[in-house]
Amino acid sequence: MTKRERIREAKLTEMEAEFHLLLLSCLQECSRGRYGLFGQNDLADPEGRYWGWPEADRLKELAHEIRSIRAEFGETNDECERFLELRSLRGPNVPGEPKLAAGFLAELNNKK
Repeated sequence: MTKRERIREAKLTEMEAEFHLLLLSCLQECSRGRYGLFGQNDLADPEGRYWGWPEADRLKELAHEIRSIRAEFGETNDECERFLELRSLRGPNVPGEPKLAAGFLAELNNKK
């Protein structure tokens, strides 16, 4: 393993740790009724004036970065993939963000 790969892997480990902690806190807040984590209202508020949530934006950014780096190694991060999958759900029969968050929290708790 080259020095560059070791540095990249260390950065990835830090990013995944930050992602996990931020994911748990955002999911807890969203499950209590805050919208903006899963982007269901992005069309109604494209500038983020009403549902703006910097932590959720950072979480989305981290998820995409982790996905990109993991893809270079031919791997995936299950939490990131699940989060991005839930963010992509749209339609009239999709549960609201608080229910999605509560369900995802339950999934994470069951994995422990």
